[in-house]
Amino acid sequence: MALNSTSHRLSRATALLLAGLMVLSTALFVAGVALERSSSDPDDTHPSTPQFAPTVSAGAEAPEGSEAREAQERQEAAAAASQESAEGTPAHEAAEQNRVFGIDVESPWVIASVVLLILLLIAALFLLGERVMPLVVLVAVVATVFDLREAGYQLGQARYLIAALAIGVVASRIATAVVAWLAWRQGAQPATSTGAS
Repeated sequence: MALNSTSHRLSRATALLLAGLMVLSTALFVAGVALERSSSDPDDTHPSTPQFAPTVSAGAEAPEGSEAREAQERQEAAAAASQESAEGTPAHEAAEQNRVFGIDVESPWVIASVVLLILLLIAALFLLGERVMPLVVLVAVVATVFDLREAGYQLGQARYLIAALAIGVVASRIATAVVAWLAWRQGAQPATSTGAS
């Protein structure tokens, strides 16, 4: 009976290593997001829509063939062209890249949720031991996929410092996944061998 209750314990060194790796990856993640938000790139602004002085009152249409009507048509065409060209701008591409399943992954709420999740996982490591290892592996692998995507995007945008932070996040998440996987496997081996004998 005593062997069964201790089989879920995680060595203190492994728990501290995993906690340190998760804190490191989270700190690099938050630093990268903060750096990306603080860097103001002139290419990231939307092109301004040309504004024409209205020649007729709002909601009223000018008579066909008049100069006022032609000015309205030019203004409508310019506004439509500006909206179409905004789809190809770097700002539009960045906004689309930051959305996963319609959620802005760089919003403060998402960042706070990621930090809270990591803190809860760290607490679960010390409270539940190796029973939480599958969840740690899953979170680390899923986060690595998103972080690889971000690193590739930042390299494509020639933002090398942010890309370096993203690559650091990827490396620490991979290390977290590997250490958690090995701890999970090591914990599963004695349980199966004692159950067989």
